[in-house]
Amino acid sequence: MKSSDVFPSKYMKAEDLDGDLEVTIEHVAREGLKDQAGHEVDKPVAFFEEFQKGLILNKTNWAMIAKQHGDESDDWNGKKITLTVIDVDAFGEVVSAIRGKLPKGNGPKKLPDGPAMEDSW
Repeated sequence: MKSSDVFPSKYMKAEDLDGDLEVTIEHVAREGLKDQAGHEVDKPVAFFEEFQKGLILNKTNWAMIAKQHGDESDDWNGKKITLTVIDVDAFGEVVSAIRGKLPKGNGPKKLPDGPAMEDSW
C-alpha cells in the first residue's frame, strides 16, 4: 500500500508524473491553502483535461505558462503545456518538483554575432 493511496491529495506531486506529460489547461482557479506557517492563503491552481488533480502554480510555473499563452489565465483554457519533473533546492533541501517546459522550437536563441542565449524561467 502506498501513502498516496492512504492519504490522497487533490493536488499533483512530482511522484504523479512518469516523464514529460503534455496536458490541456481546463481552467485556473484560486483555492485556499495553508502556507508553511499554517496561515490560509489563496493560490492559483491549474486543472487539466487529462489529469484529475490540479497543479498549484508557483511564480515559476505561472511565468512559463504566461510566456507561452499570455499573462491572463482566463485565456489559458484549452491551451497545451508540457509538465516535467526536475530537482530543485527548496528550503535547504533538494526535492523533486513539477515544472512547465517550453515547447520545442523555443530553445536557445542566437544573438547577432554573439553566443547562444538560453530561455530561462
